[in-house]
Amino acid sequence: MNGGVDREPRVRGRADVLAVGAGPANLSLAALADPIDGLDISVVEARPSVAWHPGLLWSDSRLQVSALKDLVTLVDPTSRFSFLNFLREQGRLYRHIVASDGYVHRTEFSQYFGWAAQRMNVRLDERVVQVKHDADGFVVDTDRGQWIAKNLVLGIGSVPDVPEFAVGMPRRHVRHVADYLTGVVSLADKRVVVVGGGQSAGEVMLDVLSGNRGLPKSVMWIAGRSGLRPLDQSPFTNEFFNPLFARYFQALPEEHRRTVLGQQMSAIKGIAVDLLHRIYTRLYELDYLTPERVKYYILSGAELRSLSQCPGAMTAEFADLLTGRRWTDEYDMVLLATGFRQELPGFMDGLRARIPVAGTTYAVDSDFRVPWDGPDDNRIYVQGVGPVNFGVGDQTLGLASWRSATIINSLLGKSHYDLDGDDISIELPVRPPG
Repeated sequence: MNGGVDREPRVRGRADVLAVGAGPANLSLAALADPIDGLDISVVEARPSVAWHPGLLWSDSRLQVSALKDLVTLVDPTSRFSFLNFLREQGRLYRHIVASDGYVHRTEFSQYFGWAAQRMNVRLDERVVQVKHDADGFVVDTDRGQWIAKNLVLGIGSVPDVPEFAVGMPRRHVRHVADYLTGVVSLADKRVVVVGGGQSAGEVMLDVLSGNRGLPKSVMWIAGRSGLRPLDQSPFTNEFFNPLFARYFQALPEEHRRTVLGQQMSAIKGIAVDLLHRIYTRLYELDYLTPERVKYYILSGAELRSLSQCPGAMTAEFADLLTGRRWTDEYDMVLLATGFRQELPGFMDGLRARIPVAGTTYAVDSDFRVPWDGPDDNRIYVQGVGPVNFGVGDQTLGLASWRSATIINSLLGKSHYDLDGDDISIELPVRPPG
């Protein structure tokens, strides 16, 4: 007897496949598995809703890829989980065609992800706290109970990459832009610095200059080593997001992958040309066409090196990367558009010694399976392991459905989805002409 207190976790369910995380990667997996008899996938998500980067979801932010790169279409164009079917069921297909002008808003894709999740076996507001393994398979403890799963698919995404010197700084003065829209209330009459030279930094800079949160007294944009470079969205660069290129890349020795990856970065590091135009236009308006005045400074080739607290503000130290000159200044708000990084999930610590690690993520085979030392009928797959494994396309929507279909084929032990029927315009060294 235990006095009527049950200290054992309540078993919430058993799953053939338990997918952890309800981002686009695992939503794609569940959607493509939906029509397959005998393949049951349950998805658990720590957040109370399915939201796609809510802290950066401006109403006018455009998707940087084709809407065909949704959860399913590039693998199964007939799926009921396609973006086109979402538009049709919402009664807005014709209006979308007229309004989109070839572009799709990220807000609309976020709505689409939520719509898809409602039609799947997704458990929201359920955080995984520990994963173990025993004779029954994977024992997954959550804050709501316990799951017994035959296989695991980890799709938890990336986390904000905060410089070590900024960790623990007061959030009223220092924020990663991942929660910009949900956490920054007012910038009126404040001294603001935006750190970073990518798309998120550009979007935050435009919002700061717009006065949506009150016009700041001044704004400094520290664009980093690369400066304000446009994102390369040209046709042959977009071939990097072809599964055939991902397969070629993955087969290269690691040192060669890193060399090729360095040559690919313009495909994911930079700012969309139309956004650069909008920022420049807004600066012109502030300089000549509006009564408002904002002091602004845009520095390319400089970096933020340290932060320290001072009375009511932050002291920031910068370095000129060309001359080495350093200087300091005070700011009321430091906005870090410093990107995202992979992180090994803490809930897997109990199995850490049994799983091979590659940097800050798990090593995976060509089917995204982790070659761990457990039984082969209890498998671990990882979604979005990072560009060093499959190239710049691995963490983008462009390869999400192909990756999910690859995992499904591996789970089934057969090619349920035909992934060899497409083509690529550039010739790869492993596919010589003739």
